[in-house]
Amino acid sequence: MELFYSEFNENNDTIDVNDIDSKHLIRSLRKKIGDEISFTNGNGLSCKTKIIEIGKKVKVEILSFKKEALSNEKIHIAISPLKNSSRFEWFLEKATEIGVREITPLITRYSEKKKINFERAERVLISSMKQSYQFYKPKINSIINFSDFIIQNNDFKIMANLKTNRLIKANDIKSNNICLMIGPEGGFSEEEIIEASDNNILEISLGKNRLRSETAAVHSLSIIKTLLSL
Repeated sequence: MELFYSEFNENNDTIDVNDIDSKHLIRSLRKKIGDEISFTNGNGLSCKTKIIEIGKKVKVEILSFKKEALSNEKIHIAISPLKNSSRFEWFLEKATEIGVREITPLITRYSEKKKINFERAERVLISSMKQSYQFYKPKINSIINFSDFIIQNNDFKIMANLKTNRLIKANDIKSNNICLMIGPEGGFSEEEIIEASDNNILEISLGKNRLRSETAAVHSLSIIKTLLSL
């Protein structure tokens, strides 16, 4: 079943479908008046609708609402922006599929890129949310530097560190609110590692292989997700 996205709430009776989704509904899916479609607003509210108008845009009538269950775990990832935009978008897509709740672009000493296209990132998150049939869109935060992030964020933090051999275990996870920190491909600096240690951040190894940042992120998220389910 297809899932679509719109910024609706429980006060809405109808939804005007955006241009891109309207074309997809009409040309690719060949939907007709009376056909039913599911929507999410990205905040856990879903609705069943039926098509009532087809023109340049599709209009649907809302039939029912449902508040989808939210997992008890909140996984947050803070990651250095990647030099290659397409790789960063791949990471956003996979993080959404895995069920990450929050994403923070993190500027570190060795970060090669210090900007991201937030408009493009939002489109990728929405597309991946729909594709993986999820009802919660990850929140993407403003860019922040390493030291400010450590001070301001209260999640239980886990930092991938190339210079440690410690592998993460289930009993290492002390909270359901977890933030995974991934540096650029050069890793975190010595000063950042010391700062992390001074702030009781758990440092973990991702194994012997040297991974790209986006690979390290997805690999780590998968491990943490699995450990949380044990």
